[in-house]
Amino acid sequence: PWALGVDVLAQVRPALMERYELLPYWYALAWEAHRTGAPYVRAMVWADPSDSALRWEDDQFMLGDALLVAPVLEEGVRERTIRLPKGRWYDRWTGVPHEGPGHVTVQAGLQVTPVMVRAGSVIPVEKDGRIVLQAYPLGDDGAPGPGGRLLTDSGDGYDEPVEERFVVGPDRTIGYEGPADSLPYEVVWPEPLPG
Repeated sequence: PWALGVDVLAQVRPALMERYELLPYWYALAWEAHRTGAPYVRAMVWADPSDSALRWEDDQFMLGDALLVAPVLEEGVRERTIRLPKGRWYDRWTGVPHEGPGHVTVQAGLQVTPVMVRAGSVIPVEKDGRIVLQAYPLGDDGAPGPGGRLLTDSGDGYDEPVEERFVVGPDRTIGYEGPADSLPYEVVWPEPLPG
C-alpha cells in the first residue's frame, strides 16, 4: 500500500493494525479449521440455520462464530444496513448493542468496516505485546454465547498448543479453563460511546 501514496496508506493502516490485533482470534480459527474443518469465513446462515432469510445474505459474512463482518461494497457509501441473526449483537467500534433478528443501520466509510460481535463472545486480542480479552455481555435472555478460546504454542510447530477457554457468565463474569489457577488476562467490556 505504501507504493500508492500517503492517502492510501493512511486509509489502509487501521485495517492492517486491526488484523494484527486480531491474530490470536485468527489463530484460534485456524486451529478450529484444522480440527473440525469449519471454515474461517462462514455464510450468514451458519449463525442461525433455522432463519431461512439468512441464506440470501450475500454481502456480509461471519468470521468464526463471534464476528459478523459487513463490508461496504459501493463507492461513496457512509452507512451500511446489516441483517442481524437472532440475539444481541454489539457494534465492535461503538459498543452499542442491537437486537436481532432484524436490520440495523450503522455508520461506515473508508476508515471503518462495520463489525458486529455476538453477545457472550470473548475475543482475544493482542495489544502492546500482551493478550487482552474483549468480552461482550450476554443478552437479556441469558442465552449462552460462543465464549472464546486462546491457543498458544512455543512457535516451533512441534508441540500441541496450550488451549485456554473463556465463557461469559451473568453479571460480567468470565469463566476460565486453562493451565493457570485463575484468569491471567485483563478483560475489557464494551462501553457505548457517549451521544
